[in-house]
Amino acid sequence: MSWKWLAKLLIGLLIIAALLYKFNLDEVILTIRSARPMYLVLGVLVYSITFLILSLRWKMILTWMGNDLPLTQAYQAFVGGVLLSDLTPARIGDLSRPLMVRDRININRGITSVVIDRYADILTIFLLGFSGLLLLSRFFGAYLIFAFFAFLIILLPASLIWLKRPFMIRQIDRLGWAKLTKQARAFDEAIETIEDVPGLMMRSVLLTLIAWTTHALRVVLIAKSVGYDVPLHVLFFLQPLVSALSLIPITISGLGLVEGGLTALLAGLGVPLAAGISIALLDRAITVAFHIMVGGRYATRIL
Repeated sequence: MSWKWLAKLLIGLLIIAALLYKFNLDEVILTIRSARPMYLVLGVLVYSITFLILSLRWKMILTWMGNDLPLTQAYQAFVGGVLLSDLTPARIGDLSRPLMVRDRININRGITSVVIDRYADILTIFLLGFSGLLLLSRFFGAYLIFAFFAFLIILLPASLIWLKRPFMIRQIDRLGWAKLTKQARAFDEAIETIEDVPGLMMRSVLLTLIAWTTHALRVVLIAKSVGYDVPLHVLFFLQPLVSALSLIPITISGLGLVEGGLTALLAGLGVPLAAGISIALLDRAITVAFHIMVGGRYATRIL
């Protein structure tokens, strides 16, 4: 636990505190306490299905690379990686996944599988966000426009690493960092084991689109628990941009940024600000609790 980590955590908590102060803390507490448990339980169930879809995606990528990982282990390792992402800036905790199952898969191929897995996420967020920008522009506030362009800054270098591997490896070679060069070459060799990269990416994006449908449904159910109906299709297109705020490494896992973004999005859908931040906080609490309960044991494997 470093000073930088504590500083990023403090920034996130201060953002949350500022939002609560601005939107009336007493009203937020009353809204959260009024939440109907049935809808929250359904939200957790939907979230578990989301991880099933994402785990199937990761398992498929590993299979195409010649590694077999049982679905139960892939599921728990995936959730464990997200749990560690809850504690790290820019969600880099996902890269720990292969370490949790290193007794079953090759580490270099495992890391490469996570890179492919994350790129499928990034590409899908871009496709949904761009489509939402065109189709649902009336719901876009300054917050979501900022999220879209911040995400583009992340997408461009990620695409270079993926599409221009020889060029990027040469640039890494010039840096003279032997360990980084070794990892880059191992990544390139692992990619070469995949016979049909475009086909794999197409299937991965399709599964990711299905997963974003369940992400949106989870928020719909949480909103329903406090008495608000929000359209599933709008969340399907625009919620990925809110989630992309977690990739901005100024707080831990986008703490405060994601809650502010979701509140702004819900406000555009007619949800009062106090109710919006309540929904965002309930969503954070439910998802983190799920990560701890399901992925906690696997997350400790890297300690």
